[in-house]
Amino acid sequence: MTLQSPYSQVMRLPRWNELASPRRLDLLIAAGLLAWGLPDVPWWWEYPGHAGSTPDVLGSLALTLAMSVPFCWRRVAPVPVLALAVGVLAARFALHRDLVSAFASLLVAAYGLGAYDSPVRRYARWLGWLSLLIAVGVVVTRNGNRLAAAPFALLAAAFVLGDAADARRGEAAALVEAAHQAERTRIARELHDVVAHQLSAIAVQAGAARIAASPDGRGSQVLATVERLAREALTELNHLLGALRREPADHPARLPAPTLAELGTLLAASRAAGVPAGLTVEGAPCPLSPGIEVSCYRIIAEALANVARHAPAAPTRVVLRYQADSLGIEVANGPPPRVHRPAGAQRPASGGRGVRGMRERAELYGGCLATQASPDGGFTVTAEIPYQEAGAANGPGDGTHGVRGLAPAAQPAEAGEVSSLAGDGT
Repeated sequence: MTLQSPYSQVMRLPRWNELASPRRLDLLIAAGLLAWGLPDVPWWWEYPGHAGSTPDVLGSLALTLAMSVPFCWRRVAPVPVLALAVGVLAARFALHRDLVSAFASLLVAAYGLGAYDSPVRRYARWLGWLSLLIAVGVVVTRNGNRLAAAPFALLAAAFVLGDAADARRGEAAALVEAAHQAERTRIARELHDVVAHQLSAIAVQAGAARIAASPDGRGSQVLATVERLAREALTELNHLLGALRREPADHPARLPAPTLAELGTLLAASRAAGVPAGLTVEGAPCPLSPGIEVSCYRIIAEALANVARHAPAAPTRVVLRYQADSLGIEVANGPPPRVHRPAGAQRPASGGRGVRGMRERAELYGGCLATQASPDGGFTVTAEIPYQEAGAANGPGDGTHGVRGLAPAAQPAEAGEVSSLAGDGT
């Protein structure tokens, strides 16, 4: 199963708001209300010779403009827009004009109050407007017309719809922000896992070059290792940036996925960086999904990088345990030997992300990770990752893959060979 970034899933959702900008929508609403209210102006609909007086025409035109033009700013000033809508409705009622268009503008204003006003002040203001409208409704319904209560129900419904729209926007914004945060976390983890190991080794080798600088050429060899590690780090960084670059959905970019078969190369690089590490494989290997295999590799690589940072030259043991229902990982190092540091030399700093990143990788597949420091200065990282998350139907014991690229019969010999290399301290 291929895990996809939450950010990529959110960015593929339909973005209907791109079809019409909010500003364009507000202008359309204002134009629609204006077109609805213009027929109420006396010059528009009276027969020739029966048009209204000039004050009547100007007053009706002013009311029509007041119930439409302010809606261009209904998002930034919902309360003043609602106040104007209420005023226009009251004026039309007093002048015995048609109330349909004015009430329509009031409904739009009530929706805007629920959708765009501050949540803290929204309900208090709405209670005030509702109390005023109910008082007017009581006066209107004294003649026994119970249908007069319907407009108040419509106003309440418009406000509730606006409030629901505001809640949906908040949820969508929270989802996008969570997706962005998850993507930032993923990028940070990948950068740390891919590049930090090489950079830590570079820092250790650079410090060793200062100590080993001598006429016998030992310093030149160390600097050559520094150069090689730097080039590898740059290559890995280029691969990572290529994977993060936006690509078509049917051609997603993928980082070169390391496998447990490459542990020999990883341990050789650790030994070159001054960490004598050996590998032991216990139990019958079983097939693992690519995701679990990458996570296991990254956990081991990060643990070795921590040894290079905090306990250079400490003897280190890497153990893979193929158990009944899970794969166990153990990376344990002894106390670091006392090494004289030149004046001004500093131990490479740690941002505290290593253990957290290893734990996240283990928990991603239903596993767990623990760390423990020993009294003598050693440190142990243990992880358990269940097989069922890998979807391996055969389970352990089929002996077909294991540490890929190594036949099961050759596992003990290979492990012993690596352990003997670690004992040389090279």
